[in-house]
Amino acid sequence: MPSPAVSATGVSATLALSRWMVESDYASLPQNVIDHIKWCVIDTVACGLGGRATPEADALIRMADRLGEGGKGTVFGERGRRFSILQAAQINRVLINILDYDDTIIRTGHMSTVAVATALAVGENVKADGRAIIAALAMAYEGVLRLRTAIDPTLEAFRTTFERVDTGVPFCATIAAGKLLGLDAERMAGALGLTGHIKPWHVTTPPMGEFGMPAWFKVTQGDGVIPGIQAAFLAADGFPGDTGIFDEDRGYERQVGSDRFNAEPLLRGADPNFELLDIGFKHEACCRHISAFAEALTAIQQQHKIGADDIASIEVRAHRWTVENLKNPGPAHMIGAQFSMPHCLAMTALGVPTGMAWFRDDALQDPTVDALRRRVRLVHDERAQRIYDQEKRYAGEVAVTSKNGAVLTHFCPAPRGALGNPFSEEDHHTKLSQMAAQAGLSAAQTEALWTMLRDLESVEDISALTALLVPSP
Repeated sequence: MPSPAVSATGVSATLALSRWMVESDYASLPQNVIDHIKWCVIDTVACGLGGRATPEADALIRMADRLGEGGKGTVFGERGRRFSILQAAQINRVLINILDYDDTIIRTGHMSTVAVATALAVGENVKADGRAIIAALAMAYEGVLRLRTAIDPTLEAFRTTFERVDTGVPFCATIAAGKLLGLDAERMAGALGLTGHIKPWHVTTPPMGEFGMPAWFKVTQGDGVIPGIQAAFLAADGFPGDTGIFDEDRGYERQVGSDRFNAEPLLRGADPNFELLDIGFKHEACCRHISAFAEALTAIQQQHKIGADDIASIEVRAHRWTVENLKNPGPAHMIGAQFSMPHCLAMTALGVPTGMAWFRDDALQDPTVDALRRRVRLVHDERAQRIYDQEKRYAGEVAVTSKNGAVLTHFCPAPRGALGNPFSEEDHHTKLSQMAAQAGLSAAQTEALWTMLRDLESVEDISALTALLVPSP
């Protein structure tokens, strides 16, 4: 195997990162990290169960039927059938994200969709215990976040050339699978190299502001887990990969559109400050850039006792990306609605509980909803821009003009579940219960699932947990 190029420090950044990840285990993790990873798993399981009740899930199951069943992998909500590792991870990755209800972190995007889907699929195959799953997820999250910090672009590059959609997240599959397969540092670095030569996904869509988010946007994202899982299995079998892909002179940052690179985060080794603690959860099933405004609107309605019929107009004061991309007032399908500020605020104003009820055809076609959508206007706001660009926070202000002429404003500095406004245990329990019910789980089965997830480190074989992800006969 060729020697990797070294960084300016004389050390291979790729091998240094890989060595730290393979040498870290459950016992080396701080308790707050373990606790947060468990919340991530709970939230992700909830989202996956909720996603099974969508037409997109049915389409993916039909695709799997045509490709051929068989294997050890469980798909959320799918009783009596098993799938290959790749199919289970691919389908579950989409189900977790299909309602856009899953966790996120502002600099990287949706990590658990890939990390947890992979850990469950590979974990079932190797009969991993709960501690191994937690350790694999810790390294999957933190390894990718360190890479994102290393290639942190300037603001100009971030806005123009950088790969902003789930940057580096496919490596979550490589790392989670590699940890569970017991790769050593050299083979983990090789697996990263095998994955890293897949071209990053730069989104090309019709202009979102005019046409909305296309219906296909999420379904093919499940394919992103496949290269990472395959790379880990190839490396486990001794197949060589590029063990220096993240080294300083290799130019990986240019591949993803960044204009700078700093190897220090990859060379850091053990560090008590885990970036994964910034992963936040969603109270609303929609694009995270909408959450603060939905909560600001709710606060106005509650404080001033006004209903949807009292609203003459809603002004959303947001940063530029939101204004340009989330303004479509007439979404034609569920995916488009998740990225439509007017639609999500209309459903909020009407008091409709979040989830599938926001996205059904009757809601999309309701004249009352449409009339409310047409009263929403997005405007660029310098304060929102500064908070997003410099403070890396989701925040937003809404101004509601009532039909009697009053202008009512509310600023939300952090939506529920985001950094600075954390979910409570009750929030997590409620979300799991609601989504599990959509997948057909009984209340008793949901409570058994909740109990096992809360004590994940004590699970001896993850298959005992995945057995609870499908409705009991």
